[in-house]
Amino acid sequence: MASKAQFEIQADQVDIKDLWRALTKDKVEFLEKAAPDLLTELRILEGDGIGLGSLIFVSFVPYGAGAAPAVLEPFKERIVEYDETKHLLSFLGVEGGYMNLGFTRYLVSFKLDDIGAGKILITSSLAYDLEQNFDGAQLLDGFLKLLRYYLESVVKYLQKLKTDQETNEGRL
Repeated sequence: MASKAQFEIQADQVDIKDLWRALTKDKVEFLEKAAPDLLTELRILEGDGIGLGSLIFVSFVPYGAGAAPAVLEPFKERIVEYDETKHLLSFLGVEGGYMNLGFTRYLVSFKLDDIGAGKILITSSLAYDLEQNFDGAQLLDGFLKLLRYYLESVVKYLQKLKTDQETNEGRL
């Protein structure tokens, strides 16, 4: 039986186009800079890395961000939804990682909405199934913390870039 968890983050002083690009086309570069303590490797195995059907390999640092399990095996995810006009992106777990810890299926989605005044609402959802008779509450909590850390790191990095740019423009 499928379950769902969701959370929202409000990103202030961030352009929706920049945030979308940081989560899609430039995700490898942004993750390396925004959250160097999170990943050891992120590789595109199939496709272009942003389009439908792209397969991505991810390996986390042990104890990365304090939210991942002590040892989270590398895993593969496939992009199953990519809508640039709606700013909607979804990844389906394929193998490894959380799939070896009690999840039988998971789908992570990010939806960006411009709510005005330089604010973006990021809605992140996790639809999942767990192994029968498995209490995955702690694992689910860690998964959600990891997603939140990832998104907050990208937002903070974009805010820093904007502040640095404004500071440099003020010096001219």
